[in-house]
Amino acid sequence: MSDRIDPLGEAGLAFYSKVSASISHEIKNSLAVLNESAGYLEDVTLMAKKGMNVNMERLESLAGTMLKQVQRSNAIVNNMNRLAHSLDDPASQIDLNPLLELMISLSERTTVTRGFKVSAASSDAAVTITTHPFFLENLIWLILDFAMTVTGDAKTIAMLPLKTESGVAINFTGLEKLTKRALYDFQTEPVRRILSILNGTLQADEDKGIITLNLPEKTNKQGGLS
Repeated sequence: MSDRIDPLGEAGLAFYSKVSASISHEIKNSLAVLNESAGYLEDVTLMAKKGMNVNMERLESLAGTMLKQVQRSNAIVNNMNRLAHSLDDPASQIDLNPLLELMISLSERTTVTRGFKVSAASSDAAVTITTHPFFLENLIWLILDFAMTVTGDAKTIAMLPLKTESGVAINFTGLEKLTKRALYDFQTEPVRRILSILNGTLQADEDKGIITLNLPEKTNKQGGLS
């Protein structure tokens, strides 16, 4: 029996692990703020019991801070839930607009820490395909990680979903240092396996600094889905 870890599974675990670590860190940050706020409320309660004056404006501000952190934590957990459920169905119809927004949120801590800004230009109409959501999310994560090595000095990456004759495309723009050789080297075995499952292809436009991920309207199950 071979001890070699399947590269596809390894890539998926690495992706899930990094996202989970990022999410847990963000939740801990929110909990720290809530804990500090709870400590202040406890102090205020003791002051009130002793008949001391309470700063109502400070309390109002504190309540707003706590509510904001609860909403932030709820959004983080919802994103994690969406990622977890992307493994439910290997052939789901998805709209690329909300999926790209999800990927921006999931990768935000990584991109911001490295000094990059990632955005998505949502189209007016839904850009839908039937594909494996988790593998597509994994691939977008990997492309963003690679894209951060070939951007210009502005350190900005924009993603744009488009309808095409054969399906859809996602353009990753702002990659002034992109070369076809670099994109070729990026396509390691895990990347090639994911592309095969999605029946997708990657193209580099060196002049415009764009990577294009081409995807069919419906993934062929023979390409890896079952």
